[in-house]
Amino acid sequence: MDILASVKQLALAADDASRGAIIDQLNHLARELESPQDCLQRLLCQSITLSIVRSGCDLGVFSHLVNSDRPLSSAELAGRSGSSPLLLSRLLRYLASADVVGEIAPDNYTATNTTRILASPDSQSTVYHLFDVVVPCVVAMPEFLKDHGFADVSSAADCAFNRAHRTEQSFFEWLPTQVEQFAHFNRFMRVQREGMATWLDVYPFLEAATAVATGQQRVLFVDVGGGVGHQAVALRRALPADVEGRIVVQDQAPLIAQALPCKGVEQTAHDFFTPQPVVGARIYYMRSIMHDWDDDDAVRILGHLRDAMVGEGKVEPDEENEPPSLLLIDDVVLPESATHWHAAQMDVIMMAVLAARERTMAQWEALLPRAGLQIRRVFRYIERSGHSVIECVRVD
Repeated sequence: MDILASVKQLALAADDASRGAIIDQLNHLARELESPQDCLQRLLCQSITLSIVRSGCDLGVFSHLVNSDRPLSSAELAGRSGSSPLLLSRLLRYLASADVVGEIAPDNYTATNTTRILASPDSQSTVYHLFDVVVPCVVAMPEFLKDHGFADVSSAADCAFNRAHRTEQSFFEWLPTQVEQFAHFNRFMRVQREGMATWLDVYPFLEAATAVATGQQRVLFVDVGGGVGHQAVALRRALPADVEGRIVVQDQAPLIAQALPCKGVEQTAHDFFTPQPVVGARIYYMRSIMHDWDDDDAVRILGHLRDAMVGEGKVEPDEENEPPSLLLIDDVVLPESATHWHAAQMDVIMMAVLAARERTMAQWEALLPRAGLQIRRVFRYIERSGHSVIECVRVD
């Protein structure tokens, strides 16, 4: 239809935010037009699709289709993957119905946009992490909530994750003991927002960095819980070469052992539930850390950072031009209403896996003063998910 072609052309020519808005409006329209049967079938298929995609990853179907210069039959794909032709034809039938693969003729399959995305090893790690670790928690959640009288979930050692994976350990205690899943999780964390805007697109990092007097040994940037260092490396590469100041990545030893090598970026093992060893840095930065913890644990983590920060007017006399420390919390800020499903689903995942939460602005404003911190500015950089940089200073 002409109207669909026009909408497609509009979406292809749009920026990311406008393209997302078009997709959201089309999805909303589709749900408005559904019959009861349409609705139930859609809800059923949401639980099936990831399962079949998981098998497609195991069989290498997506890579085979992407790497082929012609369409492939189910028998050809079965030969390349070592599976039953009949079984694979049934899986491919479903995948084609969901536009995960293309079917251009009877039993002739080719790659679609979704196929190309899923052929990436990093995307496949995302599938494995979600299906093997997260989905069992979500499946266990209704029974868990019912057994607990539908009370708010507040303990990371007693949540749907523990029931799903039959462990008394919290997620962050359990994960490093699962070698394969730990590797998938690290790749998932690396690519989950690949190609999207980042904090560096909106935050005036150069202004903050150049405010530090040259020739000083003051640490410029501490990436607390920074994993293998993607954000620290990105900052170092974004800064002019003549901007001085040390850049430090901190995380648990197993992650620091895998840190990305980059000149000008240091790595050190640190548990953020213990006192912060780098005192007086210009910027302390935490990306997607706070949403992993309930309010009491979040206050403990933030309190250690607050104690290490330099406040207004607290510098030594010979450093009177040095600015105070800043804490940048790179996390989701939920709207008070009309939350996009990208953010809403993440809040549910945090509840199921970690007994934690995403927070509204009001909840951030209530939390941070408990740790002796004050919000100065907020920079939103992904509208749909609510990802933002909350700039904080120490309150004395």
